Amino acid sequence: MPEDVPLIGDLHVYKGGIFVLGGAPGVGKSFALSQLAISGATGTAWFGLPVHRRFKTMILQAENGMVRLASEYQVHCETAGLDEWVRVSSDVDTFAFENPDFCAEFRAEIEAFGPDVIVLDPWNRAARDNMEKDFRAAFEAILSCMAEGDKRPALMIVAHTRKPRMGEKVNGRGLLNLLSGSLVLGSIPRAAFVLQAASDDTERKEFVFCCCKNNNGELGKATAWKREGVNFVGPLVNFDWDAFNNGSTGGGKNAKIEEHHLEEIFDHGRVWLPKAAAAKALQALTGAGHSAIYGALDTSAKGRFCHRLQVNPANGQLGIAEGLEVLEE
Repeated sequence: MPEDVPLIGDLHVYKGGIFVLGGAPGVGKSFALSQLAISGATGTAWFGLPVHRRFKTMILQAENGMVRLASEYQVHCETAGLDEWVRVSSDVDTFAFENPDFCAEFRAEIEAFGPDVIVLDPWNRAARDNMEKDFRAAFEAILSCMAEGDKRPALMIVAHTRKPRMGEKVNGRGLLNLLSGSLVLGSIPRAAFVLQAASDDTERKEFVFCCCKNNNGELGKATAWKREGVNFVGPLVNFDWDAFNNGSTGGGKNAKIEEHHLEEIFDHGRVWLPKAAAAKALQALTGAGHSAIYGALDTSAKGRFCHRLQVNPANGQLGIAEGLEVLEE
């Protein structure tokens, strides 16, 4: 194999291959792909996967306007010489690969810049229907814009995952089945990655990155990360994997946390606490992980202790009721 072909990990990403990154809307897929471009420019690891050499990335995207891109890359552009390694398009209305003029312009940009990786964000702007023939036609049209043979760059497509079914918890290889659309989306790419929120709690910024398919190498372990601004920082050492793998995305069950622990931190219904303060107190009391703690403080219908928790309408703080009768009143 030529030395310049492997780009990331154990052939997780390599020149000439097709790859997919999936995730729910709003999970941060665009940030993750921007971070891939920065990893290529600097040679730093991408979600813990080693980068074998510096590489150029071209991102064709239809998700983010110039204001969003400016605020995001203002942070990234502190890296010297980034312009030599990264190209990002403005948000186009659609990926019109059926239009010869669009393809000609795209092909010219590729030839001028010479990227090692091309990112298409999102896939549904290229394939508008979920029929297999539409997916295959979209792949063929995209590849027709690229060079042949060993000069062909890697193609990374960004796809949505479907909403999990009630009570469904999927991990590892099973995540491949969550990619929305035709089965072609999981079969053609050589490697597939899925980015998941560790919790449904909007105040938490922890995410799980998993390779669920790698035809040419090892999958590797799933890793947990914290999003700080436009960057994913980690991997997290003290992440509660038991709660994440066995529970819901809300945090799941954890035998360490019981009702009497809630009664103690809320002084049997006598005090209200901000969620962050309640989480800190619960962690100090039980030693449970973040996922289990925020799962225990989940006030939605799927929360373990939703029948006891109350939200103060005046300030959003949490408290508990001494019994169902209090809640009903």
